Amino acid sequence: MKFYTLIFALIFTASNAAAADFRLDTTGDAPLYQSALPKDIYQHSRADNLQDLTISNAAGEQVPYTLMRYEDLHPQTAIKKEVKLLNVLPIYVDDLDDSDGRQHALKYFQVAKGSVDISLEINTQIKEPNNIYLVDAGEKHPPVQSFTVDWIGHEDRFLTIDVEESDDLEHWSNIGRGVLLKTKNKNSAVGVSAIDGILVQNTITLDRASSAHYFKVMPSDRTLNGLLLTKIVAQYDSVRPLTPDILWQNIPLLKREVPSNDKALTNIDFESLGRYPASYLRVQLPQNNTITSAIVQVRNRNDAPWQTLTSASLYRMDKAGKAYTNPDIALNTSTWRYWRLQFHASNGGFGAENPTLSLGWIPKTVVWNARGQAPFILRVGNSPTIVSAVDITSLIPDYKVEKVSKLPNANIVLGTIGTSDLTSTSKPPANNSWTSAPDYKTWLLWGGLFLGVLLLAGMAYSLLKTENKA
Repeated sequence: MKFYTLIFALIFTASNAAAADFRLDTTGDAPLYQSALPKDIYQHSRADNLQDLTISNAAGEQVPYTLMRYEDLHPQTAIKKEVKLLNVLPIYVDDLDDSDGRQHALKYFQVAKGSVDISLEINTQIKEPNNIYLVDAGEKHPPVQSFTVDWIGHEDRFLTIDVEESDDLEHWSNIGRGVLLKTKNKNSAVGVSAIDGILVQNTITLDRASSAHYFKVMPSDRTLNGLLLTKIVAQYDSVRPLTPDILWQNIPLLKREVPSNDKALTNIDFESLGRYPASYLRVQLPQNNTITSAIVQVRNRNDAPWQTLTSASLYRMDKAGKAYTNPDIALNTSTWRYWRLQFHASNGGFGAENPTLSLGWIPKTVVWNARGQAPFILRVGNSPTIVSAVDITSLIPDYKVEKVSKLPNANIVLGTIGTSDLTSTSKPPANNSWTSAPDYKTWLLWGGLFLGVLLLAGMAYSLLKTENKA
């Protein structure tokens, strides 16, 4: 009897060998709780979209839950942008020669319809006039978050640009600094600008949203000549933008290869060990002063063809003591095992070292019903026959976002039932969640059957031996 009890205990343990248990710490006796999902849960899950997630009470009974996206819980902060072409007025005022005693003056005249007329009185002995552009954003407008710029001149180099703000054209304050970059290469995977080149970086993000009437846009290097801004477009945030915390997971390098049929290509392959719902990519180039572009490709099986997901311009440089890198690449949320960065020599190299790739995503929040007694356990990593995932209206019939935000929080900590030293973080699982978990249950069943046969054979042999002696 003890033998069979041991076998069944081992089978039960083996069925949960690949699972990870997370305790839900509740305070009080509320019927509903909300819990933000940490990265540990995504690392241990073995199913897309957390379809292997279950929550159970002390009796082992599953309780219903629903997974909610960040934007579902914060609809009032959804991003909504508007764009507007602004009036741009060039001014050439710096580095004047006043040796003849004459003074130069920049005069502004307010004219009809809120526009600005500029009169510049200077002497004719100008050493090297510099480029300053006055931008009229209008007297009343939503806060400006960034400018998109088109320009002529200084291709294939980084241009550091300063932006100042003012409401009266007399008192100015710095509002931001950005870097512009445009290449002449027309064979790149990124979009081609209308101004004879490929815009790699043409956005200046301000330090803060500004409602100022006027802006000055000018090169940080006041001795720079030959820069002509042809268009400035403002991006307005009509509502507060989303500011969620993004979870990042670096994925290991798999290999680097140069295809035999095209020596100009370099493929950098990575493998994601977890089923991460990537919404962002972060590519970090290994060398400073690098400008290039890459095609991003994905697949889930080694024998499947690569699918092109997107393309992006990449750069890394240090300017005036500040590091500038390409922004993170936004994606439609998708889950892939294999990722490839494909570089072409005609778009610029990236050196002998390899770039790194990280996947980013916005974590979900689980809203769940605390039916039964604590402790409540959240489990991922196995293949449950039943998953009690329901719609939010099944938990809150008269559902409103405000009601979810008022629910008490239940913190998630790593551990199993009976473990006294629980920690809030864990190391990623050593195994790959894309591969099948070891089927210990089947092996134990066969092992138990084999041992049972041996036991019966031994009993029969003992019985026969006893009868022969009699």
